[in-house]
This record gives sequence, structure tokens and C-alpha cells, in this order.
Amino acid sequence: MSTNPLRPRPFRQPLSGVLVLALGGSVAGCEKSNPTPPPAAAPEAKAPAVPSEVTLLVTGGAFGQLQPAEGKGGAAELLGRWVADEKHCPGPVREGQATCADAGTLALATGDHWNGPAISSFFLGTPTAEVMGRLGYAASALGNHELAFGKEAFLKNRSAGGFPFLAANLKVKDPSLAGDLSMPAFQLFERRGLKIGVVGLASEKTVRTAMPGRADGLEVTGYEEALSTAVPEARKAGADVVVVLADECVTDLQPAVAKHPEWKLALVAGGRCAQPVELKDGATSFVSLDRGFGKYLRAHVTFDPAKPAGEKLTGLDTRIVEVSGGTPDPETAQLVGKWKTQLDEVLGQQIGFSKAGIAQASPQMAKWVAGSVREVLGTDAAILNSGGIRGDLPAGAVTRGSIYSVMPFENTLLVVKLKGEDLARQLANPNALVSGFTAAGKGKFKDAKGKALDPKKEYTVATVEYLYFGGDGFEFEKLAPEPTETGMAWQTPVVEWTKQQASSDKKPLEKLVK
Repeated sequence: MSTNPLRPRPFRQPLSGVLVLALGGSVAGCEKSNPTPPPAAAPEAKAPAVPSEVTLLVTGGAFGQLQPAEGKGGAAELLGRWVADEKHCPGPVREGQATCADAGTLALATGDHWNGPAISSFFLGTPTAEVMGRLGYAASALGNHELAFGKEAFLKNRSAGGFPFLAANLKVKDPSLAGDLSMPAFQLFERRGLKIGVVGLASEKTVRTAMPGRADGLEVTGYEEALSTAVPEARKAGADVVVVLADECVTDLQPAVAKHPEWKLALVAGGRCAQPVELKDGATSFVSLDRGFGKYLRAHVTFDPAKPAGEKLTGLDTRIVEVSGGTPDPETAQLVGKWKTQLDEVLGQQIGFSKAGIAQASPQMAKWVAGSVREVLGTDAAILNSGGIRGDLPAGAVTRGSIYSVMPFENTLLVVKLKGEDLARQLANPNALVSGFTAAGKGKFKDAKGKALDPKKEYTVATVEYLYFGGDGFEFEKLAPEPTETGMAWQTPVVEWTKQQASSDKKPLEKLVK
């Protein structure tokens, strides 16, 4: 039978009173028994604080080596590795700050960047400067080749890179240069709350071996003297950690650093060492770096942000990392490709004409190549190596590319002063490609005017880095430890001289070489 929801239901006695009494009795019972409350839970053990971390990424001098060599290195490959493995922010760095939030890396370099392959040196270093800006470099020590292309080129490249050059030991004596060439001794960078003081040191050769006029008005002081001022100043500015970048072998700096434990240097990174160096002396790590982008130093810094300023460092581990494989950074690859295209276009420009060509091993080749070097640099002699000439100059149009095909190796020209008796031994080397002197009997030579070489007279000689440092048995470094560094690729004088001759079908190049 269906139930009508509106139908009145029978009255029922409420049970609320019974419930209240029952509950009341229950409450009264609780009050009377008053049991001991359970013990309070023990506080959870506080996990130890995870140390904060920052990674310093340090390379040696770039030396214009923007492209990979034998499957290693390359600027695009380096940045690809940094982004993937180190969580690095690509550049440019502006006023010391990275472009991404919570940046935990700081990219630094030891100096000497513009010279090297034609892709950089042909354009006076600007391609390397732009690429280093993309890689996100925050600072570099001043390398002794930075001024090799002159002051204006240096200023242009510094602006293109967007990072400062540091040189605590460089003094500007000429007031007219102070605005352009005064370099900060150090710079302070902050990453994840850690303030890192970066001090730079220029090589003592920066002024001593520069081409005339390139370093006039500049003076380089001693390393210890410079650090004795710069390190305390960096600490006073708030640095929690101080590192040194030097265009110098780190073992040459080690004695001075050892005398000053109060500096508390965490890292000294440099180049110019004959052998790789990676050592620790006290609390300071010393690491030397190779040229180019084939390797980099990963310096992993741990610190405690709760500690007072200057005492936050808890650890620093260093490791040299090789750059091979991986995915290149597309934007850097595009930038390098742009300069490579421009180089190819420039090297294709005709600068002369040869009707018969010039054979690789001919006396005429020696006269053309070594003679161009001697004439453009204005030296008494030029000594190159025959092994550096790798092909004939073909008949027809002579282009810049023709010269780079004949002389494909990367070599920079130096000028040295030698006594005649020492010069005679270098001229007698069977690998010598000579201009300015010819043989005049066993062990004897005469100059271009037919005058006998004077064993007591001092002569100026142009040569290349490869020979200067002992290649093919030459003795230049031992005989002249302080060469003048031109910063000029060895192909450059040959290009300049050939272009000046305005050779043509009626006046072919081989007829102009004497």
C-alpha cells in the first residue's frame, strides 16, 4: 500500500533527554578519571642545509679558433655543451648580469683572443668578439695580443664583446689614453647571492714585445705588487670569493701567492704554460688552459649563504672538460657561418695576375713570399720555413684565396734582433726560406746589396711563431727571448705586397718578383 507523505504520523517520545543524560554521565566520568595526556610528538630532525652552488666556466685565449678542428672545439659546440651540461645562460652579459633568472654560472677567459685563423684575424678580431659576446663571457684578463691590431680595433672589439678586460698591473702613463685604455683591476659579480671578485693580470710582455706604437703610454707593473692592492680592494668591495685570471703561466704566479695566505685566493687560472698545470697549493687551485675552445675549466663552487661576507666559501672543485660531440648552439653556428661566408667572398677577390704561375719549390717562390714579408715589415732579413709552402701558385688570376692555399698554416710574424754570427747559423738551416741574404761560400752570406754579413753587427729578422719556438731546429727563442710581436698573420704581407704591384697580363706577377 502506498504511503501518503502528507499523512500525520503517530507521536513518538523524544530520546534527547536520555542521550543528554547518557552523555552527561560519560563526561562526568571523564572528569573524574582525568587520565595523563599522551606525550607530545618529538620535533622532526631538521635536514642539513643543501649548500648553494655556482660554477665558473673558464677558457684560455680564444685565438680566433671559432670553428672545430679535427672534431673538437668550436664556439658553437662549446656553448651547446655549456647550455646542456652546465645550465649556462647565453649572452650577452649586461653590466655583469646574465640574461636568465637564477643564473648559476660565470664565464671567464684568460686573454689573447683576436689573432689566429683568417676568420678572425682577417677582420681584426671582430668575429671572435661578437661570438664571445654570444657565449656570455662576463670578463677576461687583458692578453698581450689584445692590442696587436691597434687601439681602435681593440676598442671596437671590446664593445662588440660586451665584457670588460681586467688588468690590475696595467698603468696608463699617457693621460690622453686614460679614457680608452684604463682597465679595471677587478670586477665584482653576483651569482645566487655569492659575490665573486675577479682580478685580472696582463702579461709582462704586453708592453715589452708589442709592435712599435701599439703600447706607447702603457706600463706593466709586477704581479705581486698589483695583487697586493687589488685583492684587498676586491674584499673591501664585498667579495666572498676572489679568483685571478692571468695571461701568464700559473706556476710563475704561485710563489707570490704562496707568500700571501691572507689573500685567500680560491683560484688562479692562466695560460702560456709549456705543459698542462692543475694543482692545489694550500687553499688555492692553480690551473693552466689551452688556446681555443677545445677545453674549458669547470670550477664548481659551494658556499653557505648564511655565513658572513667573505666567509661563505665551503668548497671549490676543478676539472678540465674536453669539448667534443654534442649539439652546437644554432645562433652561434649561424654567427660563425656569417663571418665564414664573408671571408670566402673576400678571399675570392682578385689582387693580381700570373701568366706562368710560380712553382712551390722554386727560388722565385722564396723571393715572393719571404721577400714580401721583409719588405712590408722593413727588416734586414726574413726567415720562414720551406715546409710552410704547400702548393704552387697557379697561372691566371691571383686571389687572396690563392695565397692562403699556398700558405695554409696559421702563423703569426715576429721580429727579432740577432748578431751576425747567430744569424749566419739560422740562414744555414736547410729548412730556411730566406730573403735579404744569399750564400757566399761555406758559412758565409752577403746581403741584398752584396755586402758581406758582419758577425758583430746586429740585424733585424722577421720570422714566424713556429720557427721562433724551435720548429725545424731554429734557435730564435734562445737567441732573442724578447721578440717584437706583430700580431700579423704571415699571409698578410704577401697579400699586401702582391696587391700593391697591380700585376696584369702585360705585367705578370712572376716578372715583378726579384
